[in-house]
Amino acid sequence: MALFFFGNNYGFDFQALLFNNLIKSHSNTCLQRNKPIFRSDEQEHFFKLIQKHIEEPDAPLLLEGATGLGKTLPYLMAAAASGKRTAIVFPTHQLIDQALTSWDLEAVLSEFPVEVRAFRPRHFFEDDLSEYRQQKEEAYEVDILFCTSISVIIDQRLAGAYNGVTTREVIIFDEADQLPQFAALSSETSLKREELRKLRINEDSPAATTKAILSKKGIAPELTAKARIIEEALSKTDVWYHKVGFSDDGSLGLSLRLPGRLLKKISNRPSTIFISATLSINSSFKDFKRSMGIDAQSRFSDIVEPKKHGQLNFEFSTKFEHSTDDWLENICHEIENAELPALVVTPSHSLAEKIGENLSDVTVRSREETTSEAAARMGNTKALIAAGAWAGLDTPIEWKTIVIPKVPYTGPKNLRDVWDENEEDFLSQAPDNLSSYIDSANAAARRLKQVFGRGLRKPDAECCVVICDIRIDRFPKVVPERFEKEFFEGRAVSRNRTISERSPKVRKAALAHYGAVCMTCGYEPIVLRQLEVHHLKPLADTGPTYTSLEDVVVICSNCHRLAHNETPPLSLDEIKKRVRKSQRPSISFE
Repeated sequence: MALFFFGNNYGFDFQALLFNNLIKSHSNTCLQRNKPIFRSDEQEHFFKLIQKHIEEPDAPLLLEGATGLGKTLPYLMAAAASGKRTAIVFPTHQLIDQALTSWDLEAVLSEFPVEVRAFRPRHFFEDDLSEYRQQKEEAYEVDILFCTSISVIIDQRLAGAYNGVTTREVIIFDEADQLPQFAALSSETSLKREELRKLRINEDSPAATTKAILSKKGIAPELTAKARIIEEALSKTDVWYHKVGFSDDGSLGLSLRLPGRLLKKISNRPSTIFISATLSINSSFKDFKRSMGIDAQSRFSDIVEPKKHGQLNFEFSTKFEHSTDDWLENICHEIENAELPALVVTPSHSLAEKIGENLSDVTVRSREETTSEAAARMGNTKALIAAGAWAGLDTPIEWKTIVIPKVPYTGPKNLRDVWDENEEDFLSQAPDNLSSYIDSANAAARRLKQVFGRGLRKPDAECCVVICDIRIDRFPKVVPERFEKEFFEGRAVSRNRTISERSPKVRKAALAHYGAVCMTCGYEPIVLRQLEVHHLKPLADTGPTYTSLEDVVVICSNCHRLAHNETPPLSLDEIKKRVRKSQRPSISFE
């Protein structure tokens, strides 16, 4: 029995009191050793948010800790000291192995002698089912259980009979940013043709196939869970984000645009915690919540950034349209002139291989190895070119330069979505699949933040991020806020941008027709250029068109910016209302 497991005989107040005393005792012990628990105030604040949430769960906790903060120690410390049966959920078994051998876990276990175990699926044990059954029994009893997201999905469909992770009091998802686009969530829900043959199932419809599987006894729990997931999808005919069907080889698959929603029930538990370095987009958790089907968030949800941890400098080499010969030549030029060692992060293996063919003295990650394995064989080569290197295990190399040839958009997640045949990693928008583009762009924003983190692995790290994709202009807040104040200005930057062509005749005719006065606030300019022509229907929406004077108005620069401060732009009447409201005299109460 672990020291900090509390039974039902203890009241909450006593448990909370003991929890606080343990932390104080641990803090005093560390101070006596002249070794604080946390390395920064921000890391301690991160811990306290988790601590408060575990004590008073009100809704799922969404907690972002920027790279360099050190998120593992705070959540392990809170879990170990809480006295609650906790699960720590990782995207992959590689990350579980990394956590099991981490200094953070060693430090926590030296102060809190709780029992920690990892749960592995059946195929890890080959033919030794006795060892597999033993670890399943231990999974129910252990204080802190390490497992993958897949096992949470399976255990939920088996009502807690897989490893009991969904019966635990607290579930913490680490690297939670991978859940909305996590490919394994889709691949692990497919019933392979070989599996169906072994079960002697040859039905002609998805419904009949799943029914046949669920009628069989003694089959592997993973297969039962897959069948229940597909059965669940078949029952929801009005849901747009998944489809069920047979593939060409006869496998029964579930196509998911939002795979994270397989965890929806667990995600909405008040005691569930999501932790990541890239959980937000533009300082908001809105997209993550939509992707996961989360209804509300804890009052303790927050974004915590370290005040000091490394330095990033940004350069934008966006002279050429991507996927052109000039663009490829420019990428190779940036790599050859980069401060070494350099990491080149591509969205596809084919692009990594193409860049590698044009350079000497570089290492290209193969399709069969991880980024860490590729980095280990770099030797004295000057750069590592790695597809998908925004996620996964940390590399042992302190990168001086990170080159991003292409914005890492994701592929389509719906069967009706299509690829542009000239571009392998960018979504081509059909009129009815705009949400696919939004999902892809949001995933790209998260991946960019992950890429930047590769250059911030040490407190004194200094790394230059070189972006070579002109589409970076679509991301208004690409630079992390804590590095914005340290930008150099005055640098000559060549950028190509596509804007809607405007006829100078429209401005001249509008001023002559409406007069040289702002039509919303009445401002009469000192110089004529303070007035601008505003299109009531934005040209970016209409495309090439003929414009009449009824399509435009004359307004001052301030009102024009106010109009475009929202999407879609404000109407003329709405601008006038806001101007009148701002001109009302203030009332003071003395």
